[in-house]
Amino acid sequence: MKIVLKYVLIFSYFTSGFFLLGIFIKIVIGFMYIGGFFLPYEEIIKNLFKSIIAGSAITSAAIVFNLIDKFKARKPPPSDPK
Repeated sequence: MKIVLKYVLIFSYFTSGFFLLGIFIKIVIGFMYIGGFFLPYEEIIKNLFKSIIAGSAITSAAIVFNLIDKFKARKPPPSDPK
C-alpha cells in the first residue's frame, strides 16, 4: 500500500506540475501575440489531457525502472571474479 501511494503521489505531482506549466505558457504566449488574456475552456481541457498523459508516462517509467532495479538486486554475484 505504501508503494502504491508513492506512485499516486508521483502521478499527481507531475500531472499538476505539467498542467500549471502549460497554462502559464499559454497565458504568456497569449500576452505576447494577442496583447491580452485569452484562455478558452477547450484549451484548458486539452492542456489537462496532455498533462495527464505526461504524468502517466513519467509514473510508468518510474515503475519500470524500479522493477528493473529490483530484478537486478536479486541476481547473485559471480562466484569467480576473474
